[in-house]
Amino acid sequence: MKKALLCILLISVILIVSSCGGGGGSSGSSTRGYRISINGRSIQFKIDNASDNYTISETNPPSKITIDFEVSTKSPQYHIGLFLSRDADLSSDDYEFYQAYVDNSRGLVEVVLDNQTQEYQNLISYYGGKYYIIVKASTNSHSSWAAASSQIILKKLWTFAVYMDADNSLNSIAGLNIAQMENVGSNKDVNVIVEQDGLYTAAGRYFIKRFEKEKLENLGELDMAQTSTLADFGKWVKNDFPAEHYLIVIWDHGLGFESVNPKSLSRDLLQDETNSDIMSVPNFASAMDNISGILGKKIDILGIDACLMNMVEVAYEIKDCADILVSSENSEPADGWPYDDIVAYMENYPNSNSQTIAKKIVEYYASFYSNYSQPTTQSAIDLSKISNLAKSIDELAKSILNSWDNSSVSSTIKNYADSDTLLQRFNVGNSDYSYADLGNLCSALSANDNMTADIKSAAQNVFDNLSQAVIANGYNGYGADKIYGLTIWFCNPTVYSEQSYYYNRLNFAKTTNWDELLDNVSNN
Repeated sequence: MKKALLCILLISVILIVSSCGGGGGSSGSSTRGYRISINGRSIQFKIDNASDNYTISETNPPSKITIDFEVSTKSPQYHIGLFLSRDADLSSDDYEFYQAYVDNSRGLVEVVLDNQTQEYQNLISYYGGKYYIIVKASTNSHSSWAAASSQIILKKLWTFAVYMDADNSLNSIAGLNIAQMENVGSNKDVNVIVEQDGLYTAAGRYFIKRFEKEKLENLGELDMAQTSTLADFGKWVKNDFPAEHYLIVIWDHGLGFESVNPKSLSRDLLQDETNSDIMSVPNFASAMDNISGILGKKIDILGIDACLMNMVEVAYEIKDCADILVSSENSEPADGWPYDDIVAYMENYPNSNSQTIAKKIVEYYASFYSNYSQPTTQSAIDLSKISNLAKSIDELAKSILNSWDNSSVSSTIKNYADSDTLLQRFNVGNSDYSYADLGNLCSALSANDNMTADIKSAAQNVFDNLSQAVIANGYNGYGADKIYGLTIWFCNPTVYSEQSYYYNRLNFAKTTNWDELLDNVSNN
């Protein structure tokens, strides 16, 4: 944001004023108690004498902040302190970023913080979010403070925001992942924030500090599977923790597009057990599109810390609201992402671009589970490449359909679709292995002599486009020719009859002929 947009107009603020006696220092130097008060009508707050914004940023800070206020006292000298407070009330845990002793030569006091002073640097590097500025004036026996009704927002390079739906069987894991974040905490470059709903507790919003989570809001019981709840989360992220870049993590169970499967109520995308609700992939995409609009840009990195979500169908659904998707082809271990490693990297290298950070997430995940007892996957997808990938898949589907009367082609395709062993597949649940690794499928088609030259060429084209879309691919427990970063729905007739209604709601099915191919596999 340009400097002019980071400045604030001179604001005459309505102040909340409180006075108290008996505090503000020892009584050793004087037996007389000088009373002191702040005249709220005279306080002025300005940033660079300019207008329209009260967001300040370390990356592009205003040159100075000036705070004018009038103090009434007969004391020859008094103490001034400036505080940042989450609310318009001075408390012991508020952050004091400036203090000085002032000679009582005039009633109007001016404090100027410019970008060369340590006080200013302390202000803009404080943890982040919205704060009231509180002015406190003290003699050795009395004090008075005043808090501006307007707020100042501290803008960072990154906001790492986690939408944590633990209102289900993952409730016990939420604390582990938050503790990992607390091991690092927020810093001057990165906000770490969480909206969490638990199975037995009300939802809340938290700012993650080192070894501490600061509760900012109690939200009561929320239905985390509602698109409106997810959109409100996006508004909170934008309004209270603005940043140059956003990494938003959706934390929960996942089941790919089959999250609408009524047989899998214990393992669905954004499953809210208290409200007996789940979210479909189209609704999820709608909510993400809403958040992108709120942010005024695409989400830099969208992480889905949930099982089975790295499908080409899911990627296609959200391609216009995020730059990069990071998630898993396979089911994830319950512990999920190694949040401490990820946040620490972002804070150590805050100027890293989105692709570099996404690659690091994949790398840390693979390393974290390198000795895990079950196979794991994690990959990062450049969503700007998904349209080309979908077009190539459409051409592959049409080339197969054009040769469907060739019994060698049709019987081989049916055999691939019906088998759980010929391709690298992932267990969706209930003996459903309908998610096939897309790269592995294309390799199999390219190498199969029953396929026509057109089909082989189309399969190779899909493989090439897939390679361009996948910017990082990490896995443990699989062969190198099995995992390529994205799955595709390639199901047997039984699963097709159960799920085709839901599949046809996806934009991928509406745009390509892949659903027509699956229909032929199941019915012809």
